[in-house]
Amino acid sequence: MRKMGKSNSGIKPIILLPLFLLFAVMVTWPLAVTPKPYDHADTLFNSWLITWNSHAVLSGQNPLDLPIFEGFPDGNGRNDLLLTQSMLALPLQLSGMNAIRVHNILLVLFLAFTGWTASLLASETGTSFYGSLFTGSVVILLPYFQSHLWHIQLFSVGFSILAIVYAIRILKGKCRGWQLAVLVFLQCLASLYHWYFLNLVLLILAVSTLLFFQEKKRVLKLIGWWFAGNLAALPFLFPHLSNAQVWSIDSITSTDIAAFISPWGNSFLLGWIRPDSMHPEAALWPGLVVVAGSLWFLLKGKKNKLDIFLLFCFLFFAVFSLGPTLIVFGKALAPAPFRYFAKLPGFSSIRLPARAGIFAILPLVIFAGRKLGEKPVLAIAGILLAATAVWHPPLKTVSLNPQPWHQWIAKQNFTRILYLPICSDMDRPQTETRRLFSSVIHFTPSVNGYSTTLPADFENYAGILNSWPADNAKLLVEELGVDCLIIKGWQTLEADTVFFTDELSVSAIVTGHR
Repeated sequence: MRKMGKSNSGIKPIILLPLFLLFAVMVTWPLAVTPKPYDHADTLFNSWLITWNSHAVLSGQNPLDLPIFEGFPDGNGRNDLLLTQSMLALPLQLSGMNAIRVHNILLVLFLAFTGWTASLLASETGTSFYGSLFTGSVVILLPYFQSHLWHIQLFSVGFSILAIVYAIRILKGKCRGWQLAVLVFLQCLASLYHWYFLNLVLLILAVSTLLFFQEKKRVLKLIGWWFAGNLAALPFLFPHLSNAQVWSIDSITSTDIAAFISPWGNSFLLGWIRPDSMHPEAALWPGLVVVAGSLWFLLKGKKNKLDIFLLFCFLFFAVFSLGPTLIVFGKALAPAPFRYFAKLPGFSSIRLPARAGIFAILPLVIFAGRKLGEKPVLAIAGILLAATAVWHPPLKTVSLNPQPWHQWIAKQNFTRILYLPICSDMDRPQTETRRLFSSVIHFTPSVNGYSTTLPADFENYAGILNSWPADNAKLLVEELGVDCLIIKGWQTLEADTVFFTDELSVSAIVTGHR
């Protein structure tokens, strides 16, 4: 086995960025050119949150103090921060670009960036230029990303991959190390899931290096910068540490092992193979080209020290992704090792372990690229085959109906608003996410809100508020300090204004608690 992989010294992966952008545009088409959202739930919420972050910074407010769940002291810290995305969105927003269009452009750019960072990691582990081209291209084409088109935070995994690149460079003595701290920090602000997974990857890298190669001084340097990045992120994590949801082991989602061999459902060529029962976010199939290429490498390829780390990553995250119960083609067979992981700090907050699957797939793509990259024709053929396998019709986007009362709210000076009926069913979030997104023109604080988990007693409060104008509902409205009610399906002479068409009836009632 050779020493740590020597990065290729020929053509640099930087020239691949335009090609990776082209692949990202292709596989997400038409998101790069449309102001329409892919869905009515998380896309709208994430677009709202990115816009709020920018608005808060420009207006001197605290972006972590979200104007939702007003009246609930534990309302904050229940979602990803998306502050990294917001920093990058700011120039687009200042140009007057539509919030959905900003979101869609960022999502495509993040996917291209992820492919590029994967090509850098492949290069750093000893892959040829054409192998790096293969790795970056195939990562962009992975079904994993097609299964998360409404999760821009999961498209931000490029920060984690680049952090791994710099961690390896620290071990090689090729960089000072501060870059690792910055990337850990940026990943935390972009995606808490990937920040957590990144910490696990760095732990595997440090432990495997100490166990097998005794690089103590450089590992200590890696740990120092790794710790510094997490320390810098700590102030942003305090709300999440206090409000983090702890899931019971049986409420954590398990993933059928068939997810590793099931193509994504919208593929022209292979979509029919995917079982209908498969969880919509479980897309861990790396593609036939990757499977064949990685097996070829493991059997016949030239290995180096870093391949031990990559192999450990594959094994750990493949097992991790399955969740607490081993399910094989719909049948629950036995408890899975995740049940033991869940006893460690933070693991019980991972509701969907399959999201870690990217760190199981990535080593396989690198292995395949290492072998196929030995012959440029094979690498290019592999890319074409992978693209053919995932080729799909243009993504369907959804329309948004205007909510004219938000224009009226923007001209007022309300302290706190309540939209009725209030929805506390997180399985149907589109009611609240549509309201949130439409509020980007005023950001008036609202009792309503959306997040992965709800504040304590929110469901009980929602039940009382939905009984308005019952006396107990009116008392609660006063207690919450609401000075305007926006009520759907209600027309009354007492309303300050009514928005009425053939399709909707909404009344705005100023309560007098101003």
